[in-house]
Amino acid sequence: MNIPKTPNEEMINSLRRLVQFPSENPPGLTEDIVNFLISDILTEQTGFRNEVITHIKNGVKLHNLVSKIGDGDIKIVFSGHFDVVPSGTHSSWTFPPFSAEIKDDYLYGRGSADMKGGLVSLLYTMKNISKIPDLLKKCTFIFAGTADEEAGMTGSLELNNRGITRNASFIIVAEPTNMKIGIAEKGLLWIALRVKGKPAHSSIPNEGINAIECMLGILPQIHGSIVPLENNILGKSTVNIGRIQGGNVINMVPELVELELDFRLVPEEDPEKVIQKLKQINVGSCTLELERLKNLPALQTDINHPLVKNLLKLVNTELVGLPYATDAANLVNPRHPIPFIIFGPGDPKFIHSYDERVKIKEVCNSTNFLTHALISTYLKEV
Repeated sequence: MNIPKTPNEEMINSLRRLVQFPSENPPGLTEDIVNFLISDILTEQTGFRNEVITHIKNGVKLHNLVSKIGDGDIKIVFSGHFDVVPSGTHSSWTFPPFSAEIKDDYLYGRGSADMKGGLVSLLYTMKNISKIPDLLKKCTFIFAGTADEEAGMTGSLELNNRGITRNASFIIVAEPTNMKIGIAEKGLLWIALRVKGKPAHSSIPNEGINAIECMLGILPQIHGSIVPLENNILGKSTVNIGRIQGGNVINMVPELVELELDFRLVPEEDPEKVIQKLKQINVGSCTLELERLKNLPALQTDINHPLVKNLLKLVNTELVGLPYATDAANLVNPRHPIPFIIFGPGDPKFIHSYDERVKIKEVCNSTNFLTHALISTYLKEV
């Protein structure tokens, strides 16, 4: 079979354009990116069926894109996000963060690795397979481009609520994995704890109940709320006490301490059991309130799926687990799991930092690897 291949120059130019859109979140505006994609890459003239889906967050209108091609029963979803984290102090960058400068085979800029390089690999994989009629008869390919992944994942939640992944056969998320194949990700559980005491003048502390002193006694119990289970890919569950705030002035017994906890859980850990253990924490003479802020499931996929095995042969890399959550957490229901991979160009050590960059060769290679893996899996003619 003559496998279509997009010229590298075209992909590089599209990557530069995408990085030059300053889609910093907040506010996470993505309308210009969506318009660019449907007018220049996933065009209706070349057979793509586009739907722009908007949703409102904090009064801001955010744009997501669903683009389909093919009419087959096998449903393959490509997932990527348009927003990027703030660029910070521009003078700390070697090149301006939205200039998309190229040096030594790297393209620099905020979002280049996380994840506009991955977006390009998905977009041009879609373009490649759009030229294979036999594949389009067997499969329907869906690009699900989302807003707000970096600050709440409301875009992927909106698409999931609209049934974008219903009856899907496979999901590919192109987050930066250094070209390793992610087959699992930890779940996320954010908890706020409020330790309440009784205020009094600090000269007579026995008349009050010191919430800070109560809080100091609960820290070992927080770490004991997760069990020493170990997943063969993801390792162990973790907890980070990310914020503590308490007290008002030096001469007052503090009435309230607030803690925010970030749990990253392996699939074997039950978040409801973690919450029950937290509720049973002994706070002495204080009282305890708990609020669940956010909960995303841990995921692990079938490493024997043909697409996983075919991509592994092509890339000659390793299977890894991700310690953080991706849009897959909203798109894959762990009760009825859809096979998935997290695979894309970009080294995680460069993301969310100054001089973020992605290796151009990886963007081009990942496109070709995905194209070949899909064809060999669903046409079996390569």
